Amino acid sequence: MNKPTATSPGLLRTLRTVGSAMFGVRGRKRHEEDAAALSPLLVAIAALIFMAVFVGVLVTLATTIVGK
Repeated sequence: MNKPTATSPGLLRTLRTVGSAMFGVRGRKRHEEDAAALSPLLVAIAALIFMAVFVGVLVTLATTIVGK
């Protein structure tokens, strides 16, 4: 089985990177470290996960506020 290494961050590190980027709290040093090592496929998957969760939260919040 492939183990994540310094050149191949795992899904959790990718999720953390994408999440912090979505909120705009990414430090320059961490960004530069991760930019060279992140897999574009994992970044796309993480972005889709965050987008789905974000839309789900908005829909749930709107439904709760409207009361339908």
